[in-house]
Amino acid sequence: MNPKPPDLADRTIEVFDRQYRARGFGSQRIYPNESLIQFLASRYFKLSPDDRARVRVLEVGCGSGANLWMIAKEGFETHGIDGSAEGIALAQRHLEEKWGVSALLRKGSLLELPYPDAHFDVVVDIVSLQHLDLNNSRRALDEVARVLKRGGTFFSYRLSDQSVMRDAGLRVDEVTLSDITDAEMPLAHNGATSFWSPTVVQQLYGPAGLTVGAVERVGRTYANGMFVEYLSIVGVRD
Repeated sequence: MNPKPPDLADRTIEVFDRQYRARGFGSQRIYPNESLIQFLASRYFKLSPDDRARVRVLEVGCGSGANLWMIAKEGFETHGIDGSAEGIALAQRHLEEKWGVSALLRKGSLLELPYPDAHFDVVVDIVSLQHLDLNNSRRALDEVARVLKRGGTFFSYRLSDQSVMRDAGLRVDEVTLSDITDAEMPLAHNGATSFWSPTVVQQLYGPAGLTVGAVERVGRTYANGMFVEYLSIVGVRD
């Protein structure tokens, strides 16, 4: 097994900082993740406006705000955190200038969330925690569980072990590449990237104090025929 490069998480943040500076809003999608919409719709959209305003939602790794604006627009108390200062700046503009909404945004580490214990009803992760290796994933899940209220929900959408790129780079642990180095592959050169199976989900969620409520495989085939699959995961704080 190849040794883990130093400061792998910091290097990945630098990758995204460069992308945000070079491409602005074009570096990520502008509209929210479909599986996240389905999750929120099934559990929270039925609430009255007053009740929604009392639901506190945090997106970890919020990037340029593609999901945050929808959460804010739907009337939830909306928070976002990202390690990239460039991403946070774009998110602020995205929410205010395009959608006329606001959220409480912070630059910070996903491994040391700057929030009190049991502060949030919902935490969401859309293809952000997949950029952590196993050791840092455990730390991040501990933090997610810490800031969630008991009975609160954690929705995560991340690459699965069935994706075509899972071996397209140097491996730093059983499930993580230091980078997808093959430029022909989807999502190449986005820094550290991990590919989980449902078994890995169960192994890591339990010790963090999260009960796995559902794991769904969601796949897509690119125009070149390459198959990429994600896991849509719902966890509940014990």
